[in-house]
Amino acid sequence: IKFFYFVVSFVVLTDFLFSKIGDPMNYDNKTKGSVVVTGVSTGIGKSIAEGLMQSGFRVFGSVRKPADASDLVSRYQDQFVPLIMDVCDASAVEAAVTTVSDYLGSESLFALINNAGISLSGPIVFQPLDEIRKTMEVNFFAVIRVTRAFLPLLGMTAEKVERPGRIINIGSVSGTMTAPFMSAYSASKHAVEALGQGFRRELIPYGIEVSTIEPGFVQSSLFEKSRQSMNDQDYSRTPYQEMWQQFNKSLPEQEKNAIPANKVNALVLRILKAEKPHPRYPMHPIWYVARYLPDRFFDRLIFRAMGLAGMIDRIRS
Repeated sequence: IKFFYFVVSFVVLTDFLFSKIGDPMNYDNKTKGSVVVTGVSTGIGKSIAEGLMQSGFRVFGSVRKPADASDLVSRYQDQFVPLIMDVCDASAVEAAVTTVSDYLGSESLFALINNAGISLSGPIVFQPLDEIRKTMEVNFFAVIRVTRAFLPLLGMTAEKVERPGRIINIGSVSGTMTAPFMSAYSASKHAVEALGQGFRRELIPYGIEVSTIEPGFVQSSLFEKSRQSMNDQDYSRTPYQEMWQQFNKSLPEQEKNAIPANKVNALVLRILKAEKPHPRYPMHPIWYVARYLPDRFFDRLIFRAMGLAGMIDRIRS
């Protein structure tokens, strides 16, 4: 065990030191540009949008209803342009591209930030397939759809652009590890991790950098939306009833320890202004623990942290 703790400590320290290479320590606000951010009505997306605008960027933010953009429009006026679109609606995404293109004129898009996402939890052996498909549609397929649509504005063109744009995907530590009852969400974030690597390597010829941010729990409306989805789905008549109830009880504790959303937008700014951004930015130590500890050892850590260890022992005995 001591050896594994040594490995984890070494990896964390190494990643921290190398994360500073190529990243400016002090940011000036001379470089301005336009950034598209999906899912800005609440939570991480709204915080990212506000952080960008406060740093001098113009933000095109996607919301599903005009009312969801009213606060940002009133406070930032012309600096914020709402894009009324569902990221799962191909025609709405194409219309948004046209809107952004008209605003930009000859200017290129500085960055695209794929943030929109949902979290629908449940035991994977009983969770409805429609819920799982919806999770993959929003968290994975929509990232492909939106990214493809905006690539020409980011610099994937026949003619070389002066400054190719950047893509940032909001992933999760769940893209490295899977907790009980989070299988569908984790599958979608594993897919986003793979997608980020694929896009990054395929876009190297065009100079478009792609990075994936992998936070742990973040203070956002995702918690409330998750709780609502859980209330809608009843697993009390399954063998997982007791474990499911304990999982729900553990969420408030996780929420209490969640980092503020502005930690994510600070990292977004760092990535946008870095000379050579990294392919991925883990934001929680569990990312390293899950990646380098043996799976069965990590199983025990997860079960204890969620208060499930005793229940599992009783079921197995």
